[in-house]
Amino acid sequence: MIRFTNPEDKSLFVNKLFTRIAPYYDMMNTIISFRQDAYWRRVAVEKLRLQPNMYILDVACGTCKLCAEILRQEPTARIEGLDFNPDMLAIGQKEMEKLGKASQVHLLEANAMAMPYADNTFDGAISAFALRNVPDVPTVLREMHRVVKPGARVVNLELAKPQAPGFKQLYNLYFEQIMPRLAKVAGGDSSYKWLHDSWRQFYHQKDLKKEFQLAGFKEVDYQELTGGVVAVHYGCVDK
Repeated sequence: MIRFTNPEDKSLFVNKLFTRIAPYYDMMNTIISFRQDAYWRRVAVEKLRLQPNMYILDVACGTCKLCAEILRQEPTARIEGLDFNPDMLAIGQKEMEKLGKASQVHLLEANAMAMPYADNTFDGAISAFALRNVPDVPTVLREMHRVVKPGARVVNLELAKPQAPGFKQLYNLYFEQIMPRLAKVAGGDSSYKWLHDSWRQFYHQKDLKKEFQLAGFKEVDYQELTGGVVAVHYGCVDK
């Protein structure tokens, strides 16, 4: 299992990994999720409760799939997309240009652990499949809490741990034995070894809810999707 002795090592490893897999990242997500990834993003964005002209932060925006879903659900939204990997951002920029939405999306290469935004800047914030990759989850959650306005919602979509008897064992078999073989065609073993290891080391969805609460969020809850394969956590900042 891949482990790190300090936060800098993890950041460097993850950044290099995303540079390597950036060209086929979206394709791999679709393949290994059996096309469920679009459904997961739709539900996550719905939890933002978008209203016209909102200014939304997408933390670790990657190739901007989540940005595209935000604009599909609310075409008047303005989005700030933050990510630490320039290769992923370059793909995201091209995708926004193809959609004719580049004027509504500003992309910035920056660190989610120390976001370069003033307090109370955004009308909401969202992240997808990012918290497993950051060196310190509580710090990122506190930063998301800091940069959104009072009353705003923060949403996170992430891999979860299914608990239903039978399905749990089936999913573990898929994740440990079958998925790496599927992904090998596109991503190579090292990329998906990290996906597996980071999933095993990450919070159970119940524990991540507690981290949201410790970061200061109120009305925190989560929804499991696809039998608990992923979970959407959400909470709001006190008015």
